[in-house]
Amino acid sequence: MAVNRRVKRFDFFGKTGRFSRREIGDMQPAASGRPIMPRLALLAAAGVFFYCCCTMRGIRLGGVEALELTRLDVPLFVDPRSAKVALRCEYDLEGAGLYSVKWYRNDFEFFRYRPGAQPPGQAFPLLEVKVDLERSDAEQVTLLGQEEGVNLAGSYMCEVSTEGPQFLIKEKTANMSVAVVPKRDPVLEGVRPTYDLGELLQAECTSAPGYPPANLTFILNDKQVPSALTRNLTPDVTLPMDVGGQPLQLSTTRLGLTLRLERGHFPGSSLSLVCLSTLPGISAARARKTEVTSTLAASSGRLQQEPPAPSSATLNFLSINFLPLSLTVIIISGKFLDAELPFAQSTISRGY
Repeated sequence: MAVNRRVKRFDFFGKTGRFSRREIGDMQPAASGRPIMPRLALLAAAGVFFYCCCTMRGIRLGGVEALELTRLDVPLFVDPRSAKVALRCEYDLEGAGLYSVKWYRNDFEFFRYRPGAQPPGQAFPLLEVKVDLERSDAEQVTLLGQEEGVNLAGSYMCEVSTEGPQFLIKEKTANMSVAVVPKRDPVLEGVRPTYDLGELLQAECTSAPGYPPANLTFILNDKQVPSALTRNLTPDVTLPMDVGGQPLQLSTTRLGLTLRLERGHFPGSSLSLVCLSTLPGISAARARKTEVTSTLAASSGRLQQEPPAPSSATLNFLSINFLPLSLTVIIISGKFLDAELPFAQSTISRGY
């Protein structure tokens, strides 16, 4: 099966254009074996002649070109369940004649429209891309969707060329991903408003339905939580697929977190927990997140903030009477930083 890939060639007007392999094949020598060089020489001479004529008539003076691509409409995301997807390429010829409009996916041509051909629209066999010819024309190409067993993700290019004497070529490229972006932020549950030190924080995060399945990440106080502290709670189920291997329904992802709280988890007496949801491999999709805040309980906060108690001493008196002498013993018990430091001091007084 022949596949048309874009091949560069030199334009006599200083532009770089492209011929497909099919067109290049039309330039090969005939079966008679006559050399191709005379034909190339004739083409070169014709190109120089057209260039001189256009310059003398002022058609290209000042670098003004009579072709402009005004719009390339390629969906950024396409639902894998879509039956058909329409791509549009709009342009302004500014009076020039249209020679062809070509569509490429990942540099391989899959559709061409030439007003002078019969039929004007022609699709080329390309793996994973199927064209609806009845709904394709000079400005639009309609692709059959994922339900037909194709994969529409890739880089799409529209190339427009005009007829002579200018033979201008313009092109634009856009990327398309097969994805369903979640329409809401993830749900974060299980986080209490306040915690005491030593308690367990147990949180669960659930993404909104989407495709491909979302990646969830916990972020605690602006730092990503290690995966060792998380657990995957997504049910292990097999989604129904179409003949192309694409899911027929969307999926959600669940992630759990278990963490024993310490003083360092409460900078400024509060903690911040974020659940971040992203689509893997879809960089153009906006990440969604949900954030909750918890504070340190007042009792735990006071214990951590109270300064050490100052040293204190307790005096106990023990009197021993011996006639005719009286002996008084003073026992002082000191307390410093929760440590008992007993010591004794005695004084003797005489009495009559």
